[in-house]
Amino acid sequence: MMTPMLITALALALLAGPLGCFVVWRRMAYFGDGLAHSALLGVAVGLVAGMSSHISMIFVAIVFASLLLWLRAQRLLATDTLLGILAHAALSLGVIAMALLGFEDAELHDYLLGSLDKVTADSLIYVVLGCGLALGLLIRLWPGLLLMTSSEELAHAEGVPIRVYEFLLMLMLGIVVAAAIQIVGILLITSLLIIPASTARLIARTPESMAIGGSLVAALCMLGGLPFASALDVPLGPAIVTLTVALFLIVVSARLAAERLKLIS
Repeated sequence: MMTPMLITALALALLAGPLGCFVVWRRMAYFGDGLAHSALLGVAVGLVAGMSSHISMIFVAIVFASLLLWLRAQRLLATDTLLGILAHAALSLGVIAMALLGFEDAELHDYLLGSLDKVTADSLIYVVLGCGLALGLLIRLWPGLLLMTSSEELAHAEGVPIRVYEFLLMLMLGIVVAAAIQIVGILLITSLLIIPASTARLIARTPESMAIGGSLVAALCMLGGLPFASALDVPLGPAIVTLTVALFLIVVSARLAAERLKLIS
């Protein structure tokens, strides 16, 4: 029987695979961390405004991305410096807001590292709908995003609206953050994007096969992480990430062994 927990994990894995490819290709890991840090502030905004935390997290993610793009256009500071300022400011404000709202340390711990209890039937609709819309948008933009990733000059010459595509890519990352906070938590969301995609990159021959492979790796590790976390009574997020790292190391070892055999032969 498919529980809300399993459906949430599979929906997130389908989106994390292809989206993680662009995080790896475009070196957006630091941006992913910054966006994840803003999620706690999004939760607090949702509680104050009386709206769904998923919607409020996406709203805060849009504000975060828009502010970053605007500050970057001013050319006052380097992008990584701006990300560091915005990310830590958002996380600090989020922790303070949650404390003022009366949240206990245990509840903050669940948001930071993920919790089995956070995945409910009520949240399932938002997660599946958000991931489905983001995946559909990603498939629609796939050719332009690939062209933009390989050469922004060529993409501009082909009529790809680069700034619009960048913003939409950030928006999709915001949707992943809103969905993944229940599974892996705020602190480990970026690893769910980077590690499965990096694992698939070691064996993939085309961008499309890397995207599919990333989804399969993410799904396998999340499905394995659920019973792993429950059996050992450990936080769900670290359990899933531990499995992804283990699988990554296995693939790296196999790749290195295969290359040594080729040299010997």
